[in-house]
Order: sequence, then C-alpha cells, then structure tokens
Amino acid sequence: MIVCSCTMISDSDIEAALLEILGAPDAPIPTPGLVFRHLSKRMNCCGCASLAVDTIYNKVDAMEKKGLITPCLSAAARSKLLKFSARCSGQPSWSKTNEPAAQVTSDDMPSPRLSAAPC
Repeated sequence: MIVCSCTMISDSDIEAALLEILGAPDAPIPTPGLVFRHLSKRMNCCGCASLAVDTIYNKVDAMEKKGLITPCLSAAARSKLLKFSARCSGQPSWSKTNEPAAQVTSDDMPSPRLSAAPC
C-alpha cells in the first residue's frame, strides 16, 4: 500500500525502515519525520502524516507479533508515538480500547529515545 504518493513510500518501505531504526541501541521514537529521513525522503504536502502515524503504529504492533522486536520496545514505541501524535495534533489521542489518553504537558513529554530495558 502506498502511504505517501508524493515520495512513493509504501508500508513495506516503512516496515524496513522501522526494523533498522528500532534495531539500534537507544532507538529514537519512530515518528513519520524520522522514518522519512531514514528513507532519504522529505514530506512535501504532509497530507500523509496521519496515515504514516497509523502505519508506523500498526507495523510496530505487527513486528512485535512476528517476534522481530521485543514486547517492551514495542510498548514503549507505541505509547511514545501516541503521546507525540497527541501533542502534535493538540488533541488527546485515543487508545485501541477507545479510552482517552492522558493530557500531555511539557513535563510529561517522552524522552527522544526508547529504552530497551526489560519491562
């Protein structure tokens, strides 16, 4: 599936980038901007940003189920990506259980790196 038609980035391109990004020690939060930079691309119109976030979230979940990343790393990536997404949109994000996420303040902002430490 094409995620960004401006730069021709597919969901499989995103998955490959996530494998490399999340495989690094002290992996950064896999934001769309980071994934695009990793692929040597730039967001042009940003119309794909919400689809890119959803794709990243779903790919992280699928990679955990396949055993490609640890559950702890997957949980950390998902929670920080949700907080990041909520901060960028200015609205609370919703979890998969449809419970409102906590309001994010500048004091609550996640560190820019994910911890691979045990849960």
